[in-house]
Parts: sequence; C-alpha cells; structure tokens
Amino acid sequence: MNLEKTHPDDAVNIAPDIHTVIFEDDKLRVLKVTVQPGAKAKMHWHPRNINYITGSSKLQFTKPDGSTAKVTFRGGEVTSSPEGSHAVENVGNTVVCTIQVEMKS
Repeated sequence: MNLEKTHPDDAVNIAPDIHTVIFEDDKLRVLKVTVQPGAKAKMHWHPRNINYITGSSKLQFTKPDGSTAKVTFRGGEVTSSPEGSHAVENVGNTVVCTIQVEMKS
C-alpha cells in the first residue's frame, strides 16, 4: 500500500519539500522530515507514527479545528503520534530534522 496514493492529504503529497520517503514496504514507511527555521507545511495527514528527533527544535502545530500547540523537542527524543492531520511551522531558530516511521494498516 502506497500512502501517497491512498490518502489525498498525505504529508509527502502536500509538503514534499519537507517530507522525503527514505524507505517503504508493505508494513511501514520511513520519512526524513526537515523543516527550516520559519518554514511552514499546510494542513496534511499522517498515519500513526513514531519520530526520532535528531536535534533540539521548536514547532507549532495547528489542528483542523484551529487549535495550536507549541512543542519543544530535544535531540535524541522519541515521540509517537496517532493518525491525524495538522499544519506545522518551525518557530525556533534551528533546523528541525526527524526520522518518522509511519505504520501502515
């Protein structure tokens, strides 16, 4: 199953300058996510995923209902997220780089 073809708001389709597929098989997809300071990605969707944060950073997430949250990440941190949509902006002064492992159903 290719996620880019199965969900119209897939992150790679909406923001290919930020999300790069580095591996994909029938069980998972691995993305390198790179967000420059001040860069934004409009509303996009991800399946359930795990992220390895490679460096400290600060992002602002906006949900479809308009609510926002600023989140500070530390290098070496691992996070998980449920399936869903968000827009994102790098509100810090460092490049955000994560390795994101997306689960396929």
